Amino acid sequence: MLEKEKLEIVDVNFLREGVLLCGIVYDETGNMLWPARKTITAGFISRLKDRGIKNIFYSAPRFKDAFNKPPIISEETKIFALDTIEEIGHQVRYGKLKDLNAARRTVERFLGEIKSHPENFLNLMVLKDYDSYTFYHSINVGLLSVFLTKKLGFNDIFALDVGLGGFLHDIGKILVPSKIVNKNGTLTAEEFKEMKKHPIYGYNLIREDTTLSNYIKKTIIYHHEKWDGNGYPIGLKDEAIGNFAGIVSVCDVYDALTTERPYKQAYCVNDALIYIMRNTMKHFNPYVSQRFVNELSKMFELGSYYPVGSYVYLNTGEVGYIINKDDEYTMRPGIIILKNFQGFPLRNPIESDLKQDSSRIIYKTIDDPEEIERLSSLLRF
Repeated sequence: MLEKEKLEIVDVNFLREGVLLCGIVYDETGNMLWPARKTITAGFISRLKDRGIKNIFYSAPRFKDAFNKPPIISEETKIFALDTIEEIGHQVRYGKLKDLNAARRTVERFLGEIKSHPENFLNLMVLKDYDSYTFYHSINVGLLSVFLTKKLGFNDIFALDVGLGGFLHDIGKILVPSKIVNKNGTLTAEEFKEMKKHPIYGYNLIREDTTLSNYIKKTIIYHHEKWDGNGYPIGLKDEAIGNFAGIVSVCDVYDALTTERPYKQAYCVNDALIYIMRNTMKHFNPYVSQRFVNELSKMFELGSYYPVGSYVYLNTGEVGYIINKDDEYTMRPGIIILKNFQGFPLRNPIESDLKQDSSRIIYKTIDDPEEIERLSSLLRF
């Protein structure tokens, strides 16, 4: 299932202790050997040589605007979206937000084109003017939110609501002083305190609008809440945040990471997805974020982030090991349960096919090399 021609090949003889490879490291059959962005150790290199492995494979960096597939979103729709969000910004700055009909039409266009060309590349806006970041970012988050909502299996009504929530999620920033929003550097404590008010500002702008559902309103005020309760402005946690705000949250962070700003370089897609994977169950809803990681890795034709040979946390609290799958990007592989929900190793590991076992869901992969070493001792083949 591993398409080696899409991966970089490295001769094991060229590996050195301390090297970092940007993608998950695989053997030639697609089994995971080492986590992405984890320093390679002398012990790992020695084990590769002991097993007679001569070459390893890993995902090369890709950026969000660098792809050759036909685009999903037309330039006409992008221009319409940019005109719409700029007009919303003008209304907020110089008076009152009148109506959001154009915003709704924008998201309807997003949904229509995504449904018409589902196999094409989701072409996001590429920022050219730092002062326009909030507008370009809003368009991208709206697009990604529609895309992910449909991939999660929600109907068109919900996709439109989540997309509109994503499109409008940062309108509160228009009321934050531009010297804070566009600051080239770290915000002071007082500046960050003001920035953290933007979800409330945004909610207050639209809370009386009877054309917007409560889902949209909650998405705007909750999009900076975190799964572990350390977000803002309220400090909600877990399921209290809701799937829809969770969708916009992960799309928001992904686009922010992969966009160059005056004070930072853009992440490549690989690194952004690794960041999301590693912050699942801290920042992100696992049900939402892991599907996002999987769908983006598929779209960019990266290797799966759930390869055979990887160790995973499950929603049950158990720890499993992926032993087989019938599709490279499946979220329902065959696994062996190695630890129970209390964290104790099982004397007799349990084999489970997640296609048939609906009670178990993969929450995230385990990529701590020391923990992988400990878990590998529990395997009995």
